[in-house]
Amino acid sequence: MTTQTLAIVPTDSHPKIHRFARWMGLTLGIIISVWLISLMLSPWYRLGINGTDSLPGVLYLVLKTEMPKNRGDLVAFYPPENRFYPKGMFFIKKAMGMPGDKVTRKGRDFYINDEYIATAKTRSRSGKPLRPGPAGVIPNGYYFVWTPHPDSYDSRYEDIGWIPEDRVIGRAVRLF
Repeated sequence: MTTQTLAIVPTDSHPKIHRFARWMGLTLGIIISVWLISLMLSPWYRLGINGTDSLPGVLYLVLKTEMPKNRGDLVAFYPPENRFYPKGMFFIKKAMGMPGDKVTRKGRDFYINDEYIATAKTRSRSGKPLRPGPAGVIPNGYYFVWTPHPDSYDSRYEDIGWIPEDRVIGRAVRLF
């Protein structure tokens, strides 16, 4: 009499899903690791993740040694403390007003050097009142920051205002 042993071989009923999950976990782990390393170790650059739809793209490289030189350059900066975002969070916006530019406000419409930029809203999406930001000649060492999104929280509002150079992290470049 012979005895036969049956081996139970586990089968993966969803191999594509498990392969995708492993790939996503590995990819996210690499992205988070690179981001943390860039935060801690690099005096020259930093990665920024865009969590809103105010600008196209998701991942930005911030060049810490470069300041915006041209109108429209992307700039990463720490906004003043405000009621909508936590302290320590940084923004990426376009530097639309440079030192010496003239910001004019007609009602809630903003102009830079007599060119229409955007209109400031009266209330946030959550219904909180929003006051318009400053007008006049932008002093040396300050920028008017903006994005074209209608809900962008930028220099059109008093809470943000003009951004001084000491709050600027650097010029930003979209990666993807």
